[in-house]
Amino acid sequence: MANSKLNTDLPLVSNVNDILVQHYIFNFACNFEEKCFECYAVLFLEPVVDFALLEPGKCKHVDTSADTSNPLKSKNHEVLQCSDAENTSQSFSKFMLILDCHKIEVDQVSEIKSSADKLKYLKCSDLKKFLQNVSSQLHFVVEEWSLKIWTDSETCKLCFPKIIGISYKTVPSGPSLLWVNDQDGNPSVFNYGAWINNRSFFPCQEPPIAMASWEATVSVPNSATVLMSGDEEPYVWSDEGLTTFYYFTRAVLPMSVLCLAAGFWKHHVLSSTHRTGPKCRVFAPSKLVQKAFQVLSEYVPCCLSVSENTLGPYPFPRIDFLLVPPTFGSFGMASPNVIFLSQSLLVGYSSMCSRVAHEIAHGWFGLLIGALDWTEEWLSEGFATFMEDYFHTLAKNMQNCEKKDYLELKAFLRKKNLLHEIENTADELQILRPSQGKVIKEIIDGVDAAILKNGQNPVKGFTQVHYIKGYFLLKYLSDTVGTESFMQFLRAYIKKFKGQLVTCQEFLTMFFDMFPEVQEILTLEKIYENWLHNPGVPVEVKGIKPSPENELFKKVISETENWVKINSCMLKKRQKRRKFSFDCVSFVNNLTAEQTILLLENLLNEEKISTQILRHLKESFKFEETDAEVQHRWFEMVVKYKYRPAYAALKDFLTNHLALGVYLYGELIFSGDKVQKAIAEECYTSLRAEMEPNYICTIDQMFLDSAS
Repeated sequence: MANSKLNTDLPLVSNVNDILVQHYIFNFACNFEEKCFECYAVLFLEPVVDFALLEPGKCKHVDTSADTSNPLKSKNHEVLQCSDAENTSQSFSKFMLILDCHKIEVDQVSEIKSSADKLKYLKCSDLKKFLQNVSSQLHFVVEEWSLKIWTDSETCKLCFPKIIGISYKTVPSGPSLLWVNDQDGNPSVFNYGAWINNRSFFPCQEPPIAMASWEATVSVPNSATVLMSGDEEPYVWSDEGLTTFYYFTRAVLPMSVLCLAAGFWKHHVLSSTHRTGPKCRVFAPSKLVQKAFQVLSEYVPCCLSVSENTLGPYPFPRIDFLLVPPTFGSFGMASPNVIFLSQSLLVGYSSMCSRVAHEIAHGWFGLLIGALDWTEEWLSEGFATFMEDYFHTLAKNMQNCEKKDYLELKAFLRKKNLLHEIENTADELQILRPSQGKVIKEIIDGVDAAILKNGQNPVKGFTQVHYIKGYFLLKYLSDTVGTESFMQFLRAYIKKFKGQLVTCQEFLTMFFDMFPEVQEILTLEKIYENWLHNPGVPVEVKGIKPSPENELFKKVISETENWVKINSCMLKKRQKRRKFSFDCVSFVNNLTAEQTILLLENLLNEEKISTQILRHLKESFKFEETDAEVQHRWFEMVVKYKYRPAYAALKDFLTNHLALGVYLYGELIFSGDKVQKAIAEECYTSLRAEMEPNYICTIDQMFLDSAS
């Protein structure tokens, strides 16, 4: 990993055990034409030290009689041996600050002589006026994964500069930022939770434990808008053709959740159903803003109301929903105060609003409480998936019977998806706790770095195992103690761990402490063995199926039987087929999106389906008006059964719904059909320049594999 070749693991290089950034100030100038930010960052540093262990006179620059109540502590205080920037084999007694950094052009690093209190939370002040406080230039070197900074003099971490300034510029190829045109054809940029998170946007400390507050001024052309994580709505002012937005947050959070987007959008305010909830706005390109408002205006306030009744106040004061360009690779991404949503959620009859509930749930699970070990994504995604169903049934005001049938059907669909995911996913990507609480180390850029297994693996970005398997573990625990008791437990869990980073051990230990009676049938060791440390489908999931009285499921079974019967008749010889009429079969009307998905999945099990059946399915269900997930299952049928009349619609789907399209690319590329492979090549060529890097890597590899 020391060279530039792509590797599936992700290094965390910054020396957070020695020194921590407490606060960041950013000055970003957005250049849409050059696709870059010109930036200046101020970092407030604090050494990690146990003053009680510090030997008198060890460091002549530090008062060893300082207050020993400093909460930032480590096990040692030794001066580190750091490699020379010119000759990594030469050692010298100088402390070196190491930041996570990738594909950033650093121009200058300086010490800033000023009081930290004077610089923090500058409000609307121009950061540049503080450059006069620069006292000395610092030495630095940019390597593949790190920015290393040191001083002229012999220095330990205790006397390293407390405030530094970094002048730098992002590059268009930096994988933390996506520069794309929106649906109106206007330029936009956003950071999107890339596989390297934010380190090609700004030098920082990426490990989750390195939490900090931040503030930023962002300058964009007049009429552009900036959305960013921040406690309140921004201060905004204009000067000489530029508009500047100032955001700040006092919340102490991992830098991976800092979110920024800039573009030319319209917006609507979403009215709240209760006074205490966060202020909500929806931003979108002009051609989508009205549709987005229609879809979200009723659902979001209701969902927030029921979620706060369930878990307590929403952790952040506002939520800005942004409809991102069609090349965005997922249905949604939640950050403090900003939620990115795919335009796919606006298609059809809006039954995909449950995905909005998923992102709202991340306010508590993933943001208010984060995962200490990034490989334990289920602590965020599994929780959000579990809560989205609960929130959705309440937001839609489902009655008990309707709610029961809906939850059973959703669980059954997820089981089918999990079985498919397990079948097509490498064993190491099926494990919910791959590090098993251990830290993996490797030498990167001359540093003993922590390694996140598969942290850069593009395949991991597409697998849903940690979502679904985590969901089923929580469902299993909830079913064991009862839904209401489990929700009470989650409220207690949030109260205890809010603002903290946790591992699965803290969560499960608290569960067993609150419900000691379950240890007669369940233990922590069994959960580790059956759910967290091994691949595959837990035995508790395999038998999940809707109850015999489930009306939603019964209708799908009846509908499946009808279509299979018709198909069987249509596949017979022509003289026998003439006797059949569609009028003689009774069809079920008004299937829900979930029912339609299950129906299409059932039909996909058929070895062959006649062209007449495919045409009649298309006419009966009017797939162009249905939700994107329903369309996705339909286009799976189109590809499998080579239904050419729908190829034009398939191209449109691949163009506008990339969040769902990677699987279809694979089906087309490996179909063995020249026409279908040409469709994949045509769509990919037109979209590649605006795709996320993990999509490009994945689809490029598909074409390479198909050619070999």
